[in-house]
Amino acid sequence: MATLNHKIATLLGVFAFVFILSVSSAHATLSEMIAEADKAVANGDAVQAETIYTSVLEKDPDNYRVLRSLADIKIGMEKFQEAEALLGKILKMEVSTNRDVLVYMRGEEKPRPAELVDETVILETVGKNNMRNYLAPVDENAVPHFRLFFKDTGKMELVSKAQAQIRYVGVPRSTMVMVRERHDEVMMKLIADKGATGTGEMVNFEAGCFTMGNDNGDIIERPAHEVCLSAFKMDAHEVRQSEFQAVMKHNPSRFKGADLPVESVTYDEAADYCKNVGKRIPTEAEWEYAARAGTQTLYYWGDEFDPAKSNFCDSDCELNMGGTVADGYIHTAPVGSFPPNPAGLYDMAGNVSEWVADWMEDNYYVLSPKNDPKGPERMDEKIMRGGTNYKVIRGGSWKTNPLSLQSAARKSLWMDYRVEGLGFRCASN
Repeated sequence: MATLNHKIATLLGVFAFVFILSVSSAHATLSEMIAEADKAVANGDAVQAETIYTSVLEKDPDNYRVLRSLADIKIGMEKFQEAEALLGKILKMEVSTNRDVLVYMRGEEKPRPAELVDETVILETVGKNNMRNYLAPVDENAVPHFRLFFKDTGKMELVSKAQAQIRYVGVPRSTMVMVRERHDEVMMKLIADKGATGTGEMVNFEAGCFTMGNDNGDIIERPAHEVCLSAFKMDAHEVRQSEFQAVMKHNPSRFKGADLPVESVTYDEAADYCKNVGKRIPTEAEWEYAARAGTQTLYYWGDEFDPAKSNFCDSDCELNMGGTVADGYIHTAPVGSFPPNPAGLYDMAGNVSEWVADWMEDNYYVLSPKNDPKGPERMDEKIMRGGTNYKVIRGGSWKTNPLSLQSAARKSLWMDYRVEGLGFRCASN
C-alpha cells in the first residue's frame, strides 16, 4: 500500500502541474477540496480521498485531473469496473494542444476563450524584455503577464497573472498517454477476472473439393482453380481476448474487451497460441473452403454486399471510407455479433482480418497443387521474415471496404506486423 500511495502521490503532483483551476469563489472551494483529498492520499487514507474526489466530481464532472486521481484510488481499492468508467470518460475527451485556454479574469463570472501565445511576458517598464526573460532570472518585483489572443474580440492582449488564471481546454497529450496506459492495465485485469471461456468451439469439415479464387477479381485472386482438401476442423469464432490473454499472459489489442477479438497480434503470436492449445493456423485453402461453406458467390451470403452481415469500415468507422450505411460498430465488435456462414462459422467476413499459414506469392495460384496446397515453400521461415516476404491474411475487417470481405479476397502483411484490424482463428486436423 505504501508503494501504491507513493505512486499515486507522484502522479497527483504531475497532474497538479498541468491543471489550473479557476479563481472564482466556487472553484477556489474546489481547489481546497482537491488539496484536502491529495493530503488524504499522501496520508494513506484512501476512503477519505475517495469521498472527497467524488464530491468534487459532483460539482465539476469533467475535471480530468480528479477523474484520474479518483481512478487511481479505485484501482488501489480493487474497484476496477468503477476505475475503468472514470478512465474511459477521460479517453473520450478532446486532446489539448496546450494553446487553447479558458481565461478566468478576477471579478468576471464567465471565462473567456483564448489562445495562449506566451506564458510569461515581462514588461519593458521593469527593465527586461521578453527574450531576455528566458535567459536571465526574473526580477522578484516584476509582474509576469500572459500574452493571449482573445477569440471573442480577435485581439491580442497582455494580462497580468495576478489578475487571471488559465485552464487548458481538453486533456494534455502527455496526460492522455498515461491515462490510456492505465486504462489498458485495468481492462486486462477485468478480462482476467472474467476468465477464459475455453479454447473455442470448432466446426468439422469433411474432405472435399471446391473452386478457389475468382477469375473476375484482383490479379492475385486468379485463376479460379480446383482444390481438394483432407478433413479438418476450424474454430467457429475468432480468438477472443479472454482466451488469448489466459494462455499467452499478455494482450496486445488496441480495443480491449474480454469478448472482442484479439488484434494487433503478430503471426508468431497467433501461431504460438494455436500451438499452445493443441491447434494450428489454417492454410489459406482451408480458410477459403471454410468461409465459402459450399457457396460460389462473391460473399457467402450472395453476390451483393449486405451491411447487416458483417463488421466493415462503414459511415461510423474511424477510417470512414465514404460509406453511407452503418453496421453498428465504430471498430471491433464482440465475436459472433453477426450471423454465421452456412457452416456455422462467425465473422469470416469482417471484424478482424485473419492470419493464415501461407506465404504470399502473386502467381502462386497458377502453380498451386490441387491436393492440400500449403502455399509457396520457404527454406527457412525465420530468415525470410520481413523484406518482400509476407504471410497471407484473409476475411477483411472493420478497417476495410466491402470488396475486402469477399470470400476470394487476398491481402498480405509482414509476419511481425501489428494492426488493430488483424486477428486470427485456429484449425486442426
